[in-house]
Amino acid sequence: MLERNNNILDKIFKFESMINDNESVFLDLDEVEDIILYYLNEDNFDYAEKAIRYGIDLYPESLNIIILKSEFLLTTDKINEAEKLVTKFIKSHKNNSDLIFQKAKILTSNKKYKQSIKILTNLSYDSQLEFFVNDLLFKNYMNIENYTNAIKFGKKIISNNPEDRICFDKLISCFKLSKRNSEAIKFLNKFLDKNPYSTQAWYELGKLYFEQKKIKESKACHDFAIISNENFSPSYIELGKIYEKLEDYSKAIYYYKVIDSQNKSSSFSLYRLSRCYEKLDDYEASIRYLNRIVEEDPLYEKAWISIAKYYLRKNDHDKAIENLNMALNIISKNY
Repeated sequence: MLERNNNILDKIFKFESMINDNESVFLDLDEVEDIILYYLNEDNFDYAEKAIRYGIDLYPESLNIIILKSEFLLTTDKINEAEKLVTKFIKSHKNNSDLIFQKAKILTSNKKYKQSIKILTNLSYDSQLEFFVNDLLFKNYMNIENYTNAIKFGKKIISNNPEDRICFDKLISCFKLSKRNSEAIKFLNKFLDKNPYSTQAWYELGKLYFEQKKIKESKACHDFAIISNENFSPSYIELGKIYEKLEDYSKAIYYYKVIDSQNKSSSFSLYRLSRCYEKLDDYEASIRYLNRIVEEDPLYEKAWISIAKYYLRKNDHDKAIENLNMALNIISKNY
């Protein structure tokens, strides 16, 4: 990895020295492509444009550089220019799968999802392009809310790339948006048979079971998530919620406190912690967490309301009204 980084930096130094010294230096095609990609990845569009211009002057017939130029135009919001450029070269290279794929990608960026899908479904491509085609089809079908086909392509991606967290999260969203929670549970159980240490899969499965009121199964899933990754705070929150549901507030407090000990607390987790103490009639512990919430997140109106209730219990009506007004001010600004 270090050798690769040094190699690309050597190329960049060579190119930038040429530009700064206004000299002519020969770079082979692979070097030019690497330099353009480097600048695009670094969002250095000024030098990316210079490298593209240099590459086209030196290699005017290179389709790879044309595709990189279209990518530059796409990244700099010149979508129509990018489409015209690629369309022009497709006319003389009708069977070039990389060019055709780039056309589909540009159409997607221009929100022409159905046109992009039509191109991709008729495209002949090799294994190197397979992931990118499936990924673009997945995004296109999600954008037109065709969740049946989106799930189909999402599954294809995940079967070959089980660590692809972004795709995994989107796939689960497709199941939920199309109200296919039972199908999602089946998918996750099969996925976990092959990937038993997938923290995210255990977490998602646990949430789905909780929605179906299968508390025992939900708890087991979150326990497995924590076994897979003991620092995974979302499952500690879910376990806290489960024990609140079971009215075992002491156990719920334990899980919310674990999150706090990991310095991963949110206003939500601290609020749930305060509510658990309130359920146990430990109002002083509850108010400590409520005060902490409004100090760290003064726009969390639920905390102000609970503080108002705390002072009402103590018959301190002035402070109760003061805190209630804080909550009402926040609520009024949100509507």
